Amino acid sequence: MKIAKNAKVSTFLKEVNLFEGLDNQTLNRIFRLGYVQNYRKGDLIIREGEHGGNLHILINGKAEVLTGKAGKKKKSLSKIGRGSIFGEMSVFDGAPYSASVRAVDNCDVHIMRGSDFLSFLKSNPAVGVDVLATLISSISNRLRRANLALASIHQK
Repeated sequence: MKIAKNAKVSTFLKEVNLFEGLDNQTLNRIFRLGYVQNYRKGDLIIREGEHGGNLHILINGKAEVLTGKAGKKKKSLSKIGRGSIFGEMSVFDGAPYSASVRAVDNCDVHIMRGSDFLSFLKSNPAVGVDVLATLISSISNRLRRANLALASIHQK
């Protein structure tokens, strides 16, 4: 699937939790901040430890989030599908990617430079508040699940 940079709003952005409730005009502007990259099954989309800073949204296909030391078998943390966002933590904290993401199927990924995304949010404060509130909620839910998983490991 090839999506031209100047295409009208892609319906996939309407399916992205982060952008829930935004109007088509705003979604069009967000879409034009990035570009679409195609990956083949088995390709690494992002690599753990590399300099981050880009926001990735899976348009189609499936991918797997992996972590582990170089030279050792990577541990699968989760599978992700259409509308999933990844790399977002590095956009906000400037740290390297905390995990790798590998294409399980052929994938199309919308990629935005974090600096472009942050500039957009700053210049559109009402949208920024909505997007950041959704993002904080999402990250909080992930942290809560991770805490529960760690607690169950320590109870064994």
